[in-house]
Amino acid sequence: MKILIDTIGTVLNSTESGHKVKVVDDSSNTGGFLIYEWWEGSDGLNEQGAFDCWVQDQYALRSFFDEAEWIIEWST
Repeated sequence: MKILIDTIGTVLNSTESGHKVKVVDDSSNTGGFLIYEWWEGSDGLNEQGAFDCWVQDQYALRSFFDEAEWIIEWST
């Protein structure tokens, strides 16, 4: 799977409605990558969520996505 940086992706196989993800290269600050996730509830109002994760390098980034087993459609 291709992982795009600074691009919003839609997680197609998520249990969360409208699940989005964005990876930001934070190497100038932390040396790693930030992974932002957010979603809307099924009615667009409830069950909303958002959080972020940090990984230390490209290997860890690849491992994160491999473990998640997401199918992502990247906005281009």
